[in-house]
Amino acid sequence: MYFFINLTGHALITFALVMVLIRRLRINQDRRNRRGILYLLPVVLTVLILFQAISFTIPRLLDTTDVIRGLYESKTGTVEKIDFLNNAMTLDGERYFYNPMVHKPQVGDRLAITYTDYSGYISNMDKI
Repeated sequence: MYFFINLTGHALITFALVMVLIRRLRINQDRRNRRGILYLLPVVLTVLILFQAISFTIPRLLDTTDVIRGLYESKTGTVEKIDFLNNAMTLDGERYFYNPMVHKPQVGDRLAITYTDYSGYISNMDKI
């Protein structure tokens, strides 16, 4: 369930950025900018949209069918780093996302995980 909530959140962020981009493009087209530098805002928004979509939204969309079917990859490794939001970790040099309400890994733990192929979302995590 957390996977789909996370997917919805990232899709909404991407959608909101696209809507802001469309609004700013209309303002540019009508030449209603009050400051000249704001003409470049659509370029910045486009970069943000691409980063958000490529890093988060598209990989989660690609993993949706695997999550529904229950098809996951498996791996064992040692936790090297936990992100400050406590929803991602680095395991043997690769970044994986997990539900912080269910999983509580610590740096140095040896884990066996099952994860999605594209987004690296962990469905199951066991201490070895």
